[in-house]
Amino acid sequence: MNIPQKEHRGQRPARIAVLKQRRGFVLFLVITFALVMLIMIIGLSRHKSGAVLQLNRTIDQERVVLLAQAGINEMLAIVKAQVNDPDSSIGSRIRSFWQSKPGGGAKSVYKADFAAAQLKQANKLVDEYLGKNGEVSGQVNIVVTERINGARPSYVGHIELTGRAKYKDSPAEIRVKERRELKIVDLADPFVDKYALFVKSYCKTLNSPQKRIIVQGVTPDDPTRYSFAYLGNRSYPTCPEFPQGARSDPTPPVLLDLDFKEDKRLLGGFYQPGAFQTVSSQHAAASANNLFFVNPPFPFSTISGSFNPASDFHKTPELVSIYKAIVNSHKGDLNEGSLPYVIAKDYQKSGGNPAASDVFRSLVRSLMANWKYHYGYSDYTSIFGSGGKSFTDEHPYSGIIEYFDKMKTFNPQRVRGGKMPLFFGEGRDIPLYIEGPVHLRFFKIAFVDQVNVAFNLHGGYSLDVPFPVVPMHYENPVETFSGKQLNPPVDKRTDRLMSMPVEHFSINNFFFGAGTTPAKTPTAVKSGIEGHDVFPAFDESLQTVSHSYQNPDQFINDRVKNIDGKKIIDLDGVMLIINSGGKILNLSGVNHYRGKGRIVLADGHCHIGSLAPLDPKKDRLNIYLMSGRFYIKTTESTAKIYASLAATTCFSDNSSVSSSAEGGIEFEEKSVDIHGNLIVDSLFDLRKMPEGGHLKISHDANLYFPDYPVRVSIGENKSLLAVDYYAE
Repeated sequence: MNIPQKEHRGQRPARIAVLKQRRGFVLFLVITFALVMLIMIIGLSRHKSGAVLQLNRTIDQERVVLLAQAGINEMLAIVKAQVNDPDSSIGSRIRSFWQSKPGGGAKSVYKADFAAAQLKQANKLVDEYLGKNGEVSGQVNIVVTERINGARPSYVGHIELTGRAKYKDSPAEIRVKERRELKIVDLADPFVDKYALFVKSYCKTLNSPQKRIIVQGVTPDDPTRYSFAYLGNRSYPTCPEFPQGARSDPTPPVLLDLDFKEDKRLLGGFYQPGAFQTVSSQHAAASANNLFFVNPPFPFSTISGSFNPASDFHKTPELVSIYKAIVNSHKGDLNEGSLPYVIAKDYQKSGGNPAASDVFRSLVRSLMANWKYHYGYSDYTSIFGSGGKSFTDEHPYSGIIEYFDKMKTFNPQRVRGGKMPLFFGEGRDIPLYIEGPVHLRFFKIAFVDQVNVAFNLHGGYSLDVPFPVVPMHYENPVETFSGKQLNPPVDKRTDRLMSMPVEHFSINNFFFGAGTTPAKTPTAVKSGIEGHDVFPAFDESLQTVSHSYQNPDQFINDRVKNIDGKKIIDLDGVMLIINSGGKILNLSGVNHYRGKGRIVLADGHCHIGSLAPLDPKKDRLNIYLMSGRFYIKTTESTAKIYASLAATTCFSDNSSVSSSAEGGIEFEEKSVDIHGNLIVDSLFDLRKMPEGGHLKISHDANLYFPDYPVRVSIGENKSLLAVDYYAE
């Protein structure tokens, strides 16, 4: 165990000295630590202050960037407001560019600086957020990079917007640059737009008097500019006359039946109504009001040289009947040298064959010397009358009925008839040039009138016989003098005597006869195919498409806006709906649109009712169904549509297609007024048009003669965004 020993008196001072040295060292350490801490505190304080300063500067820069972006948005709004206004500074530049039709290569169409004073909204934000310590300016540059060739060229490029923002507490200028796609699209089709109506397939009820088609062509001051229509015969029904339908040679005609009472203004000097000058007053009265042209009675003797008494008359029923009546009436007295004897011997010699009978030939010669040939022109409506009564029920005029009897089996389409569409407007006074295998049809009614004949027989005998009227029956093939070719003809329109349809007059003769300006638009007949390969212009590269949608619902959600309680289609260039599901584009609940645009539905039908522009002077709409039909859906009796409507499908074999695959218009028991034009595969025989209904097309002059058919579309998404700092 260690026991501490007492300290000696000499050791105490030394211990005290050691303790004092230790206390000085501790004080040094404390002071040193305090100094280090002070330095650390000062350093940390300065670091925090710098970070805060940097953060403040970053926030200010972000504000300036946002203000520069606000300047871009304001410039973009100005561009959008002006780019489709040809009277504005930007729009006029684009219009001048479009009118010059330049070639390819990059071109700056419009470039301009925007001073701070021009960007009022953006600089108002500068005042609010930076306390009037900065400003925003900018620049717009519209550049076209490529020309898209088509019916008329379109152009694609971009719009570059640069926003510049300055902040007085910062030495740098912040620039924000963005680009958006630009499309300058010409929506006109210089070929198709000239047609008020274009129908590719044959329509059986084209002449229906209960379902009328009315076309009001354009009426410009220049008489050489007029509307066109095309009527095709694709899918013409096969029949003995045309066993290959539309492929037959010659091609089947599309017949338009003249109604002379309604269309008399079209006939001009050819409209000379009257009655036949027949011996019988009853027959004359029956023909009154049923003929629009009557030729004066014509002496048969002047054309008798065209006929052979032995071969051209012996199958004429009326003449054979008279001959047999003469033979039968002279069977009593057979004394040699008597008249009955002469007739009986001739009959015996001929074997009862009129062609070999001297008596029959003598009879024919006497008739040809005394006959009067009559003919006049009538129409389908008059021939068949109303209520089952017709002037052709009278024997002199019944020869034309033979035509319809033969055609019932030879070609039923020729039996159909009525009143042609009102292609020249309701007043029948607006020129319209009609293309296609179209024939105007009316009918010649012909006969030789009754006559009393004294004809000489052998042995000095003479026989007075009253001969009744002989109708000139339609003949095909030719069997008698009625259908035989005349040489010389009665006149330039009459080279056969028979009653027959007249189809060699072109309907275009009404307005486009000799001395008039010919059509300047290329015909729809291309490479021998009648109108089959005509489709509205569409850029298959899709470079001119401004908006693309997968289905109609996406289109409706994006493009149909509710403005002031109205549903309005907001048009913007070419809008493509792919629609692989074949859904219906339902526009029946939309009655207005604004802007310029073409809606292209690649697949599927469109329901549509009355549809009109908000501004008729500026707004234009085309709807193109590439594989579908328009269905008229409205609560109104007549749908009024201000648009260009096209529904036509491309087929590998265009001469005969299934009607189920054709594009067109289904009337759904409604009448339709279209202010624009209509291009379809088929009218489906007007099958769902109501009785007394109509399809009226008023060709829009702004469609035919577009002043500025251009829509400039600006992309909704940014294709480039960059932020730069420029130090002074």
